[in-house]
Amino acid sequence: MTRIRLHPTALLLLFLPCLGILNGWQTAILWSSAALHETGHLLAFQICNCPVESLTILPFGLCAIPDESRSLSYKDEVFCAAAGPVFNLVLAALLLALPLSPQWVAARYALYCNISLFAINSLPVLPLDGGRVLFFSLLTRNDPASGERICKTVALILLILLFFPSCFALIHEKNPSLLLIWFYLAWNTRIRRGSI
Repeated sequence: MTRIRLHPTALLLLFLPCLGILNGWQTAILWSSAALHETGHLLAFQICNCPVESLTILPFGLCAIPDESRSLSYKDEVFCAAAGPVFNLVLAALLLALPLSPQWVAARYALYCNISLFAINSLPVLPLDGGRVLFFSLLTRNDPASGERICKTVALILLILLFFPSCFALIHEKNPSLLLIWFYLAWNTRIRRGSI
């Protein structure tokens, strides 16, 4: 049976409209897009015959944790990690294929959410899906410690490159979202120890 957990940071979701980052309907669309992203992972786990142990509710979506007693091959790990961003890419392509009227603000916002979720989750930084794809791809030719070291180096380079655009978005667009994501990734890169 899959357990559902509430991560303490999920309470931030309640404050997003108060902070002026997102309003209520934008929060609902972002959360729906994130839930569909996680559906991609869940379907991939099901295809790989790996049960999901728990679903953790986070501020910007859900995180599926597979049953640790079931080990997946590196190829299956890559498939399961890539499934979420691919799901968002497919949804964005479907929305692009629709003849969206300029008045359909919610549909356009859903398109932006799915493109953003694809782009952010594809970054090769752990614990994001792109980081997991990189890590498990590296394990086919490297030991876990070397794979972790390479992932951390890639993450540090990307964090340096992303810092200034994140600050620019905060200062000029009055949007702290990218900087919040940057801090989350920087924190995870800093505290990461050992293999995933």
